[in-house]
Amino acid sequence: MEKLIQHLWEKFLLVGEKVLDALEGKTTYPELEVQVKEALNSLGNDIMKMVIEGQDEYLVEHREARPGWVVERRKEEKRVITVFGEMVYQRTYFYNKESQTYAHLADTYAGYSPHMRIEEPAKAILTDMAAEQSYHRSGKGPQEYGWGESVSGQTVKNAVGKLVIPKWSEGETSQVKRTVRFLYIEADEDHVARQDKKGRMAIPLIYVHEGVKEVCKGRKQLQEARYFSGPYNTIEDQWYDVLDYIDNRYDLDQVERIYISGDGAPWIRSGIEIIPKSVFVLDQFHLSKYIMAAVGPYPKRQAAIWKHIEDGKLEGVLAVFSEAEKAHPERQKAISRAKRYIENQWDGIEAQKRYREELLGCSAEGHVSHILSARLSSRPGAWSKAGAEQMAGLRAAKANGVNIQEMYLAQQPKVEKVLHLDADKLQQARKKMSRNAAEMLHNMPILNGPQSPLTRALRALIHAA
Repeated sequence: MEKLIQHLWEKFLLVGEKVLDALEGKTTYPELEVQVKEALNSLGNDIMKMVIEGQDEYLVEHREARPGWVVERRKEEKRVITVFGEMVYQRTYFYNKESQTYAHLADTYAGYSPHMRIEEPAKAILTDMAAEQSYHRSGKGPQEYGWGESVSGQTVKNAVGKLVIPKWSEGETSQVKRTVRFLYIEADEDHVARQDKKGRMAIPLIYVHEGVKEVCKGRKQLQEARYFSGPYNTIEDQWYDVLDYIDNRYDLDQVERIYISGDGAPWIRSGIEIIPKSVFVLDQFHLSKYIMAAVGPYPKRQAAIWKHIEDGKLEGVLAVFSEAEKAHPERQKAISRAKRYIENQWDGIEAQKRYREELLGCSAEGHVSHILSARLSSRPGAWSKAGAEQMAGLRAAKANGVNIQEMYLAQQPKVEKVLHLDADKLQQARKKMSRNAAEMLHNMPILNGPQSPLTRALRALIHAA
């Protein structure tokens, strides 16, 4: 124990020496930052090693702390990646005669399983990283952070897979309900390549907000945005989770209308049957795409269609399409699709006109791109349904401001063992450290060098202490 304390104290002085070198102009600030990080990681690693080996030493010397267990082998090495780096420590292998089982008891106090290669706090960081980049790239985190060798992408994927993405109804509650006149729900989906090579699967994203505010010139932001995506059993379950959120967060009696905007897909329209006071509004972006694909670069026909839409004349819209079909038979399929789309979505088009003063537009395409596509479909790769939905839930949680590392650690089994170290030896170590502190400070290399204002100030501080 005393050797370990001495070693830790020397490491601490080394950090201090590096800081003093920088103050004397021997090191640049960026160089100092790297050196201090490496030194503190090494110090943290040694502290954790000291604690777990101290626990092992206590168990060996105190039989009453391990009833039924006898020493089988001493000083067995274990390597585990921690947030400070790869820790290598030694512990004792015990045998229980009654249960005829073997165990490294010190490992149980740290929450380490027999074959654990990377501890849970480090996995929590890698899980957070995996929300932004590939599993393989995240597996290089230990190497990049200076923790040790890289881990496999499968290790990171397994950590992400065991994370439970909480639904609104399973967690948060609001003490005071917000009062607003209108609420806005926007919905769209990302199309993700399947691992089974059977085309693509749709991953829905729904989000609720109170409107838009300008945060700076030319930049707007949704107010009180809440995102919903992830491993829901059905789309109805996802909509009911949205309803639970709205009902818990807002005083529905004071809400006049809830606008649901999107491209008119059946799953988006199904929200009207679940969300009270809701009105479906067709997203103008998708309407424009269909019109452009049908009539092409002919401004007069486009203007005529938009004029009939503004006047609420579906027959006029269909008449323009019929004219376009005669003039350009090669566009027949696109025109038929546009006619069918507009007929099916006419109520959403009329709602867009009727409630124009209260609407804010729809930015679902951009949000799907930012929250889902950036991780799921913008790069080459394929997903299983479970994996894609899990990642979608992780991305939505992060967009909602959830701390992924805290969420991960909160779901891990609680370590019930309480550390017990030898009180007498700890007291002796404290006394020895106190006695050696002044001596070690006097022996700092910088104090044995040339006189300078800095060395004089340090000597004055040491003598004053």
